[in-house]
Amino acid sequence: MTKPRILFAPDYRAGVRYQTLLAEALTGLGFEILFQSDYYRGLPLYRGVKNVSPALVHLHWPEKYFGRRGMLWTWMRVKRYPLDLWLTTSARPMVLTAHNLLPHNRRKEFGVFQNIRTTARRAKAVFVHSETAREQMCATFDVASERCHVIPYGDHSLGMGDLMPRADARRQLNLPATAKVCLVFGTVSPYKGSEEIIQFWVRNRIPYHLVIAGPVLDENFANTLRNIGSGCQSVDLRLTQTWLDDDALKAWLSAADCTIFNYREIFTSGAAALARSFGVPILIPKRLTAADLDEPHPHVFRFDTLDTDFRSQLEQALARPCDYNLAQAWRDKTSWERIATATASVYREILK
Repeated sequence: MTKPRILFAPDYRAGVRYQTLLAEALTGLGFEILFQSDYYRGLPLYRGVKNVSPALVHLHWPEKYFGRRGMLWTWMRVKRYPLDLWLTTSARPMVLTAHNLLPHNRRKEFGVFQNIRTTARRAKAVFVHSETAREQMCATFDVASERCHVIPYGDHSLGMGDLMPRADARRQLNLPATAKVCLVFGTVSPYKGSEEIIQFWVRNRIPYHLVIAGPVLDENFANTLRNIGSGCQSVDLRLTQTWLDDDALKAWLSAADCTIFNYREIFTSGAAALARSFGVPILIPKRLTAADLDEPHPHVFRFDTLDTDFRSQLEQALARPCDYNLAQAWRDKTSWERIATATASVYREILK
């Protein structure tokens, strides 16, 4: 029997493990998973899909197909996207995983809201990662609730094993052996609110070691962070030009006493989900209700604002030991076998 061919588009395996882990699990359920890695000028989605003729297109991060590239080029890409999408979905069904409600740092840009709404409404099914995300998706883009399916983000620690001994991780990363280490990790971008965290550290002379670790996509933004933290010995910027690989992520999480996520807005946090899988305490704003971390849980600390209760929540998080075993229930709940089974059920219903 021929395996149904599913095309994941775009191919973002270099940046996050989500597509790789989902593809591996779906392959075990009898699907052939392809990745769109060829991007053409003019109708890039349609032309890329046409070349491989899949039974179904699974779209992730649709903004790839109307990305920024100078004011004029960006305007043209935004304008052409609805035609690109229409041609693609006229020939075969498409499903969407809504990792974000709207693309990061692009909420107010011309045409972006309309393009995401068009994508969600043309999709045969939309996958989201929490009940709150489903409510927001349906309300914002007028998507029928029966077409919106809640599937957890997934255990991104799969295959990485338990945490390293803290002393070994700190030696490897050249971190102080006895200090309390507070980690902000992942892509370094304005929507993550790193500036406010650094300002809080500097203004309040927080004695704990704050690390901002990850790839920076804009050198001007990197310089802004350096200027804010200049002269503060407890602020440690570890900005890179490349993605943190699995070994680096494991080392950073093994070295940390807690992780901090001060996103201005977020639908799903892969970094927070990874910290949750490893059993590292997490601080995250109460307002980010779409980020499902299976609460209440002793490793998740929610705060109102940096100026009100953040400091008290920070102290509580630092008093809570990291515990990989305590995260076992979360890893079971977000197993890729469960996620792939639920995804495959939707695929098969569409492909009947």
